[in-house]
Amino acid sequence: MGLWKAVLSGGGEPMVEPEFCERFVNEVDSPNLEEIELITSAHFAADEAETLARLNALVAAWRSRAAHLARASLTIRISLDWFHAQRIGVEPAARVIEMLGQPGFEDVHCYVRSVLLERDSTTADLCARLGGQLTEVRDYQQRIQLPDGREILVYYKNLIVDGRMNQRKLSRLPVDLPTESKADVFGKRFVGESGEHVPARTYNGPQVRHLDGLACLILDDGSVRILEGNDPHRSPSARAVSGWDEAIEFLYTDPLTVYLVDHGPQALAQLLAQSFPDAARVATDTNQLYHLTELLLATPERRLCAMLYALDIHLKEGRVTADRAVVEQAWRTLAERGVAVPARETP
Repeated sequence: MGLWKAVLSGGGEPMVEPEFCERFVNEVDSPNLEEIELITSAHFAADEAETLARLNALVAAWRSRAAHLARASLTIRISLDWFHAQRIGVEPAARVIEMLGQPGFEDVHCYVRSVLLERDSTTADLCARLGGQLTEVRDYQQRIQLPDGREILVYYKNLIVDGRMNQRKLSRLPVDLPTESKADVFGKRFVGESGEHVPARTYNGPQVRHLDGLACLILDDGSVRILEGNDPHRSPSARAVSGWDEAIEFLYTDPLTVYLVDHGPQALAQLLAQSFPDAARVATDTNQLYHLTELLLATPERRLCAMLYALDIHLKEGRVTADRAVVEQAWRTLAERGVAVPARETP
């Protein structure tokens, strides 16, 4: 796959299954692999003994990687924001950070991923618990300067509102979204050299990294996704294909996937707005950077319409060929279902 970074994440907490996490850091590999990152809320750090046991096991698994595997670094990313703090407080995260300051963990990297919210004291509370000093927030980054001389980076992302709640519920909480969390502001981190919004080719970590390849996800069901870069209803299965090349070939035979990788979901929203005017509003009024594609392609009619718009562009560019009669029949089908379609020439 040509990975430079392998991240073990989840729609939950990976360290609920610590043995799998240990196996992951011990075995994951790719020729260019530079870093292995484990994302955790640190919930496992119930006390010092448990924290030390779990960290020792992870680090031992990492240090015992086979000699023929890539010499990748290990990073523990702690998820800690207002929502986590309401459930488990800042103590588990503080305990992990303190433990990583002990001998034997010097080469293990650690940073905190939080959510940028107004009136949120979570990072300040963590800093106070650690006895550190807090720097100002710059480019969505803040640092906790610890008494032992270490610095812990805190990286803020924008809150994906519909992923955890809705605007009505958010309005009842003592926190709110600052301007920096709005899609049109935070989304600038995904803008490439061409000026287009291309999350499929951007690693949006503390330091933005524009990729020669693609930002891919492999879900627990085996499906392979390009981050905001393919129709979520059309994904290959890592369990079914013979190799990575076959998965990529499957994705790249889809005009919609190619368009998303080239131009990003914001451009797709503009295309769809010709037939579905609400697409422009969805792209503007929501901060759903990670789920914008799903929202734009929520129905079969939207998916077909988007594919046809992309296909038209690729046909004009000479990138593909297609049976024109079949294409026109597809447009007619959409029109019959009440979708506003562009004026078409007679085949």
